[in-house]
Amino acid sequence: MKKKLKRILIGILVGLAVGMGALSLIDEDVRDRFNPFIGEKDVYVLLNKEGEPDPEFKHRYMFRLDGVDESGEVEEIKVTASVKDFAENTYLKVHVKGTYVYEYEEITEEDVPEQAIKELKHNK
Repeated sequence: MKKKLKRILIGILVGLAVGMGALSLIDEDVRDRFNPFIGEKDVYVLLNKEGEPDPEFKHRYMFRLDGVDESGEVEEIKVTASVKDFAENTYLKVHVKGTYVYEYEEITEEDVPEQAIKELKHNK
């Protein structure tokens, strides 16, 4: 009985180790998308530069930006788009979960929370 219990315990530990190793191979944004402990929120970004070609997708462009939530907390996010550049000083409202971007929409400066505008203009 003890040998059987020992084998089961070793099997569980090996399974956990393999699972943790597999998780380290998955991109952070994909992990965040499925992590039930990370909440969704909206962050606001100010676009004032051209996108770089996205190495993962042909004909898409990548923007690495500082996103600011309603409380003024700053975090780096990656937005991809099919256009290389937006109009200068374009504001985007980006719906994220950790580093995973669900969607974004262009908004006017009046739609950006006051705390976020202060931080975005400070980081400009």
